[in-house]
Amino acid sequence: MKIMFVGLGLIGGSMALALEGYPGLERYAVDCDEWTRFEALGRGAVRAAWPDVQEAPLGEMDVVVLCLHPEAAASFVREHACRLRPGALLTDVCGVKRPIVDAVASLEERPFVYLGGHPMAGRECGGFASATGDLFRGSHYILTPDSSVPGECVALMRQLVTFMGCADVVLSTPDAHDERIAYTSQLMHVMALALCDQHLLFDSYGFEGGSFRGATRVAALDPKLWCELFWANRDALGALVSELRARLGDYETLLAGGDRQALYERLVASSERKKDFDRLRSQTPSETPLFK
Repeated sequence: MKIMFVGLGLIGGSMALALEGYPGLERYAVDCDEWTRFEALGRGAVRAAWPDVQEAPLGEMDVVVLCLHPEAAASFVREHACRLRPGALLTDVCGVKRPIVDAVASLEERPFVYLGGHPMAGRECGGFASATGDLFRGSHYILTPDSSVPGECVALMRQLVTFMGCADVVLSTPDAHDERIAYTSQLMHVMALALCDQHLLFDSYGFEGGSFRGATRVAALDPKLWCELFWANRDALGALVSELRARLGDYETLLAGGDRQALYERLVASSERKKDFDRLRSQTPSETPLFK
């Protein structure tokens, strides 16, 4: 089986490295950066790499993984997906599904199978220099199949990501994916950025502990990428920011009021919700609720 990674950044490079030793798998790549191609070949991540997708033998691949930003992935679909062989599996790792789903839907002919994906793993530093074969160990991998995706394609992706070290596969629809990711990822980045905009930031060096470092860790982001992600998902993210403002307003009211017991009861209720959520981790995959 031949697989091609279009983009060898942190995620694409780590996937290529993590799949070393998968039975019968030949790994190839496209990346415009010469150093990245040289390093990927040197580290044995891929058998061959091309600087331009026009030169790459897309039609020979069984699986093509788009490891690009959402807008670039959508452009790839519109411009190059016609070169994929009939029955080939096209997947992606985009943090927002809507742009690429719309691009696939816009095609008049679609001989390939599209199955959206999103590994819930990453680091602050991108690029192949940060790629590692254990990046996905213990992480969730989201798949967004529709009724047109054959069961064997879902099964193949399960096998690949399990080999990569993922803990489980979570099934979702593209819309449900984008809404949940707005909450679990994008809103976390908004919160981290807002904390770093507060006036005490630079006066607080030496006072920060693990909770502050954890809460602000993702604020050191790639502005171009995250602007694209926020904008592509702005309706869902905007609604969640509005809800968060209301939740923070509740605490503002409690802190300004004279009812300490009410504040305590709110802390108990919120803490119990977190504990209930954490109990999901102890369930077996067949018992864990999946996105519908």
